Amino acid sequence: MLKDWVFHFCRNSLRLPLGGFVRKVHFDGLENFPKDKPVLLAGNHPNSFLDGVVYQHMSGRKIYTLTRGDVFLKPIANYFLRSMCLRPIFRARDANSEVARKGNSQTMDELYDLFTKNKTILIFSEGSSYPEKAVRRLRKGTGHIAIDMVKRSGYNLDLHVVPTALNYSRFGSLMQTIHVSFEKPILVKEYKEAIEENEKKVAEQFTNQLQKSLENNVVITKGDYSEEKEFLHEVIINENYRPFTFKSYGTWKLSIAKLNSIDEHVASKVRDYKQSILNEGVDDANVGGRSFDAISVFIALFTLGVSLPVYAIWWLIWKFSMTLIDKKIKNIIFHDSLKVGLAMVLSLVLVSGLAITFFNLFSPTWAILLLFASIYGGVCWFRLVELLPYFWKQLAWFGMKDKDRDELSNQRKAIIKAIS
Repeated sequence: MLKDWVFHFCRNSLRLPLGGFVRKVHFDGLENFPKDKPVLLAGNHPNSFLDGVVYQHMSGRKIYTLTRGDVFLKPIANYFLRSMCLRPIFRARDANSEVARKGNSQTMDELYDLFTKNKTILIFSEGSSYPEKAVRRLRKGTGHIAIDMVKRSGYNLDLHVVPTALNYSRFGSLMQTIHVSFEKPILVKEYKEAIEENEKKVAEQFTNQLQKSLENNVVITKGDYSEEKEFLHEVIINENYRPFTFKSYGTWKLSIAKLNSIDEHVASKVRDYKQSILNEGVDDANVGGRSFDAISVFIALFTLGVSLPVYAIWWLIWKFSMTLIDKKIKNIIFHDSLKVGLAMVLSLVLVSGLAITFFNLFSPTWAILLLFASIYGGVCWFRLVELLPYFWKQLAWFGMKDKDRDELSNQRKAIIKAIS
């Protein structure tokens, strides 16, 4: 019971900083992620502990996540990390060989028990994290774990290995857009004969399948045409923007695989279009006719009296968290996760202070209403401020001649067609 309380407390507490850190979350391909089967999610790992937060605290599913084993070595840390549905997996550098072997053996037993109860386990198949738009060479551990699980069951376990790709619009900043896709699963027990013949070869085959799936669904800006691909990622985000919602399901369009494989012909179109909108003083969002979140703007303005001061304090909390982490923590791998964690703690202090103040000054009904208005209104102010450049450049868009607007729209349509 206590462990469940810890999990739900952390999940709900994370809603506070994520309101300022994340603008939109898109979940795509949920039909490939069954609820009534044992599932091993195999994904990329661009953003340290924050990646697990996206799956555990935004997807609406209870997901157990495999993470680095050394952080579990202290009893108190072990208890609370397990309470948050985390399980240790030891790499060679995480502990000495005896501790790692014993810890991994225990984890495999736990995983099998969870799979027999149709639970979902998330593993980051790259093996380590780094904040970049890329897919590194996957480790073979995912395939070996999947094979071990079905072998333990005598090939009766209907384990689904689901490739999952995680994309952030950018790293180290507020109001990010996140896209999570779930691809067609690998049904492990169907490989029974191949496993019995050559288990190592099948594990390698699984790894290659996962690698190909991730490379088709993760935005990769490393290498050739990095600036053009970064801009195309922004175009895709604008094309998939949904007003009035924080989460959207099954609405994603345009091909990340085609974005990743652009040639000089498409890249030159992107460069010309970028220069054209720069010359006209507008953004792709204006040319694409991206709608804006009118409800959030209305709520921010309607609750102005209580929400604007809260937003100002909240913004200072974020500014402090981001500046402190950037200055004090040299390893950028943990930057976003630590920023969210510190902001969560300070946000809880802010909410506690507001609750004490309102309940001391007003009746319980009014105190609850004011607390909700100030917090949710504060989140809406983050969204409104993020939209301000769009509003100003929309005026420039309306002020353009019809001929110039049509020319920009046609340039954009040609690019959209190339990545559709």
